[in-house]
Amino acid sequence: MSPDPDSTIDDDEVARGLYRIYVVALEAEVMSTRKFVEKNPGYRPGQPCYFVDVTDLAVDLRFDQHMHGIKDNAFVRMYGAALRPDFTVDFPPLPFGVAVEKEAEFARSLRGEGCGVWAPVLDAPETSNVYVIRLDAAVLKNRRFRATNPAYVKGSPCVYVGATGLAPEERFANHKSGHKANWYAQTYGGKLLPDLFAHLNPMTHQRALATEIALAEELRQEGYAVWQN
Repeated sequence: MSPDPDSTIDDDEVARGLYRIYVVALEAEVMSTRKFVEKNPGYRPGQPCYFVDVTDLAVDLRFDQHMHGIKDNAFVRMYGAALRPDFTVDFPPLPFGVAVEKEAEFARSLRGEGCGVWAPVLDAPETSNVYVIRLDAAVLKNRRFRATNPAYVKGSPCVYVGATGLAPEERFANHKSGHKANWYAQTYGGKLLPDLFAHLNPMTHQRALATEIALAEELRQEGYAVWQN
């Protein structure tokens, strides 16, 4: 039976701090699995296979977690041979969104050499979405919210930006009903603003988390007041 490389679903929040790119060499037998083969139509026989990802842990600890079934990727658990720190020695720790983009770039470069590659940002199912909720302007009375938005342009919208494995409409309903809700979204949320996000969806889980961060920053630069976890 082919492994399910995406059996572990992370929370929809990204841990603060810096992330490292890491590469795991995979045994050649991974090319016998349908999912891996489907993602590597340009694979050249005899070329090595790799798993590429990011982590905020020490990379050897993250590798050990995979091998012991802790928040693991099944390809690594079943076919992982060794870490390849020589591939990433020149990559400094980076903020999550930047690290994810570097992960995607490096994975594509390996594929361009004919290698077999699995990178969650590119290859996980595209079942996640970003969403934007319009918040009532009364949220500006909240000191913490104001402090998070020092460049707010008066009169611009106030919004909450999130990422979810649900449809945006369902996630918004959950916020309003208090189910796994963000306090600002529950208290001040008025409606979704699909013009700001619908064209971006759907995407992989990791891409959604990175896009959430990037979209929030983009809206702040346009003068919006934004809350993003």
